[in-house]
Amino acid sequence: METHVVPEFTLIHGLCAVMIALLYITFSSLLKEPTRQKLNAIVIGGAGATYLSGGLGGWEFAFCTLMVFVAFKGLTHYYFIGIGWLLHSCWDVLHHLYGNPIVPFSPSSSAGCAVCDSILAIWFFMKAPPVTNLFRKRANTLKLQ
Repeated sequence: METHVVPEFTLIHGLCAVMIALLYITFSSLLKEPTRQKLNAIVIGGAGATYLSGGLGGWEFAFCTLMVFVAFKGLTHYYFIGIGWLLHSCWDVLHHLYGNPIVPFSPSSSAGCAVCDSILAIWFFMKAPPVTNLFRKRANTLKLQ
């Protein structure tokens, strides 16, 4: 019987995952609406298929089907894109613990993906505001003082 070793996940891995999420948010927020929402709905649909043949058997197909539904709903509601990233985070954790990593040559990649996806989910639950809005709010706050 083959045993599965859970890969090490360090602070550096976590920081890299956070940076990837922030880069994704920055570049994605450059897109105008409704293109931003539509493209991200498509991306979450594709994310559902990233683990096909990932070691969890028929559950991979069930998960992919669920993600297609979530992506479809995400075409009109950012909330579902956030749900999709949270679902994918859970799937990442399962793959880190029991399945194959999302990037075959990087054993801790699924754990990093879970961190990244969780940050993306938060942004989508906020309805994916452009990062430039954050700077505008900060500048306006400073002007008022």
